[in-house]
Amino acid sequence: MRPLQPRERQVVAVGILILVVAIVWFGLVQPIIGGFISRAEERNDLLAAYQRNERVLTGISVWRAKADEQKDTQAQYAIVAPTKVLAVENLKQRLNRTVASAGGTVQAISELPAQPSEGWVRVRVDLQLTMSQLYKSLNRLENEAPYVVVGYVSVVADRAVQTGHLATMDVRLEISAPVRTSQSS
Repeated sequence: MRPLQPRERQVVAVGILILVVAIVWFGLVQPIIGGFISRAEERNDLLAAYQRNERVLTGISVWRAKADEQKDTQAQYAIVAPTKVLAVENLKQRLNRTVASAGGTVQAISELPAQPSEGWVRVRVDLQLTMSQLYKSLNRLENEAPYVVVGYVSVVADRAVQTGHLATMDVRLEISAPVRTSQSS
């Protein structure tokens, strides 16, 4: 083998130098710098999570007050009764009182299976009302606690066609209401 020329030695030396620099860079410097960068990102993520958690913890007293307020007003939004059967009876009595106070008559009233079965009761009622009595009854149901959901209204005004003036109408309502029982609390 012949000795290398000075120019060839320089090329080999530069190649070895580049190889050593690459090994040092990829084997030592980049992992250290990468570790610092990844730990800095992780530290920033943890700091952001800590700040979010601090905001959540400072809001707990507000949330607790809101929960207490909701507990105090739950009777406005649900029928409170010991059992679901008593809640249905409570809703039936309320409908009877509402219609009677408006001057109408209740023909039939029956319980229906509730759509969201847990925590709700549903009742169908057949009534005879005038237009103003229907308006008064629906207005009272809408504005008095516990609030209910009117899911269905059917009005048949056959007598008005026969007599030529506004008469009593056959009305069918389906009413739903959420229930809070002592068994579910």
